[in-house]
Amino acid sequence: MNPTANARRLRRDQTKEEKQLWRALRAGRFSGFKFRRQHPIGEYTLDFYCPLARLTIELDGFGHGLPRQIARDIEREKFLLERDIEELRFWNHQWHQNREGVLLEIWHALQRRSGCTQVMRKLENQTYVPLPINQIGKKPARKPPWKTQFSEGQGM
Repeated sequence: MNPTANARRLRRDQTKEEKQLWRALRAGRFSGFKFRRQHPIGEYTLDFYCPLARLTIELDGFGHGLPRQIARDIEREKFLLERDIEELRFWNHQWHQNREGVLLEIWHALQRRSGCTQVMRKLENQTYVPLPINQIGKKPARKPPWKTQFSEGQGM
């Protein structure tokens, strides 16, 4: 099967987790970064690839924990590193348990690889825009619990 036909098949047969991540990454929604889905390179097909940052993201299920697949993944990573492409791998259960953590790790890699914190394109589409650098790691500002709408005279 040629690489393009294989990529089309993989796009059509995406896992539930890949579909969910693609919704977050597609159409410049992720801080304006452009991603490609099931991008062929050499003999491999990358789940999600950002050409600007030369970053690929893989969501792996059970099969990638088997010895034969582990060896193939190591070869693939070497192939990509020779082409200056960084690979981020996440297990499906990581996506299920901590989506925000996965997205934040992707954002950090994009920033590190590209030097950009946000691409100023398709701003209206962007659904994931990280906090300003000086606010990362700080607790969010919120009203104290004793200041409710009733204590402010709005509900009485």
